[in-house]
Amino acid sequence: MQVNSKDITEKLTFREKKAAVSRLLKEIHLLAPTFIVVTVMKQLCSVSVGYIGIYISTMVLSALQEGTSAEILIPRVMLWMLATLVLYLLMGKLSNESEVIKSHSWELLDARMAIKNMEMNYPDLDSPYVNKLYSRMEEDNRWGSGIHGGFDNLEKLCYQMFNALFAVGMLLPVLHQLLTKGNTLTYVFFAVLVLIILCNGLGESYFGKKITEYMALWTNDKPEETNLMWYYAVYDGVSMENRKDVKLYDVEDLLKEYTFVHGREFLKYKDKLVAGTSGRREFVVNILNAGVRGVCYLFLTLIAAGGGIAAGMLVRYVACFERLTNSVQNILHDAQAFLLVARRQSTTFEFLDIQGSFHEGTLPVEKRSDNEYEVEFRDVSFRYPGREEYALRHFNLKLRIGERMAVVGRNGSGKTTMIKLLCRLYEPTEGAIYLNGVDIRKFDYSEYMQLFSVVFQDFSLFDYSIAENVAAGRQYDGRKVRDSLIQAGFGERLKGLAGGIESLIGKGFDEEGILFSGGERQKIAIARALYKDSPFILLDEPTAALDPVAEYEVYSAFDEMVQGKTAIYISHRLSSCRFCDDIVVFDQGKAVQRGSHGALMADREGLYYALYTAQAQYYESNAGQKAEC
Repeated sequence: MQVNSKDITEKLTFREKKAAVSRLLKEIHLLAPTFIVVTVMKQLCSVSVGYIGIYISTMVLSALQEGTSAEILIPRVMLWMLATLVLYLLMGKLSNESEVIKSHSWELLDARMAIKNMEMNYPDLDSPYVNKLYSRMEEDNRWGSGIHGGFDNLEKLCYQMFNALFAVGMLLPVLHQLLTKGNTLTYVFFAVLVLIILCNGLGESYFGKKITEYMALWTNDKPEETNLMWYYAVYDGVSMENRKDVKLYDVEDLLKEYTFVHGREFLKYKDKLVAGTSGRREFVVNILNAGVRGVCYLFLTLIAAGGGIAAGMLVRYVACFERLTNSVQNILHDAQAFLLVARRQSTTFEFLDIQGSFHEGTLPVEKRSDNEYEVEFRDVSFRYPGREEYALRHFNLKLRIGERMAVVGRNGSGKTTMIKLLCRLYEPTEGAIYLNGVDIRKFDYSEYMQLFSVVFQDFSLFDYSIAENVAAGRQYDGRKVRDSLIQAGFGERLKGLAGGIESLIGKGFDEEGILFSGGERQKIAIARALYKDSPFILLDEPTAALDPVAEYEVYSAFDEMVQGKTAIYISHRLSSCRFCDDIVVFDQGKAVQRGSHGALMADREGLYYALYTAQAQYYESNAGQKAEC
């Protein structure tokens, strides 16, 4: 599946531009329903203040020319100054409200993205399509401020539009004089003035678009350099997970090299393309601005000479023409910027619009008082999204409740894949898995997931309390949490914690949080599996960091904890699973042997015997070397 959103350097049709802008406006309204109303009121006040200033200055000049007394003039000025003060106060309140609205909307968008990530099905999250979207979202937001830029550009556009409307409104007397008393020369000057104003705006829009394209070309043409420049500088250099290695191996120089070498390349590229374009833009825009000012004075002088307007009003109309010129220029520039934000956010919106491709199922899972469940893999084949090779091929297996099964084999032989399929993290590419004779895809997904407690090798704990981690929720049974922790071998450590089960794991939210060792974290993860109290318990090498003796002890103790349940133990260390009467040997995505330890060892041509004896010789060799030392 391909990413639908076009790269920002690709040309869009008018309909595509309209759709992109409409979607951004829709999202802004969804995130902040009152933002547009507040923005309109705020910018209306802001523009009004500027034009009141122009009006007061020309009113004073005209009054002085006409000999108006100070007694009459001062109250008029004071009245307008009071109106300005009221507008400023209103602007302050509206600005504060606008900032609060924007802040809340940004947090809401972050929350929507987080919820979308959590609610998406596992296969969709792991798909090449979604990974490509993630990459594009990172690239598209790197040089801007994300959807936040849309809020800012919308405010600017609103201000400039009101500015242009006010300018046209104040210039209506001039236009009236032009239509009623104008001559050929004034028409020519007016046409030239309008033409220069339009050229000024179009020039600004053209050069702004070019600069944007040049910046995007660097990102798209040199994605590796861009990612290296940003990732190593911003993330790896400050990540706590990496700080030990950065310090011990003096990796700072490597990080700096990646950052500054690629940073210099970027600056060269920017200077060559962007800076040159910016210089040309400044030159052209300045020339046109000077032309507007000059032609404006000539045009208004001709109107004034014909008696169409008072000399004192020249200041007002020149200021209005200049404001109109700047507004046209900025409207086109800000509209281009708003369109750019809309295009950059198209990948984010595409991500939010993803519909799950996972079949959730509707059948309730049978609640059996005798816990009699049977799971069967029937000719199951599976390959991961975007992969050509199969992780499992024509796999068949039956497992009944209460049985203990050990799954062994080389790394990459399909052991973990089988667990992921059983837990419906993925669906089989071919074949099916059955629970009591029913295809598991037909069961309600949430109910089906309650059948399994799993501890993966790469298990995760969260920076919440121990109790919340064990119960996987805010509401929990404190006694059951403690019992699960004690069963998992965490009892002695728990006694030494002042906060007990309320103690925080990690320092993400509180400096008083505790950094537990790997073994302690592993026991908390096992306690979580015990607390869930599911019929099926699956251990996928959570003890891989332990030595073989310690792993064997953990597995043996765990086997005592889960009496009456079905347990599957996965390990690449065959000695750790000798206590199981049922051992399945995986190789290249297939189950190639099955039996007890004694039966499998009796087959000297089998893979189990070869792997077990090879591992035994390794440990004996290491033990001998240690004894010699």
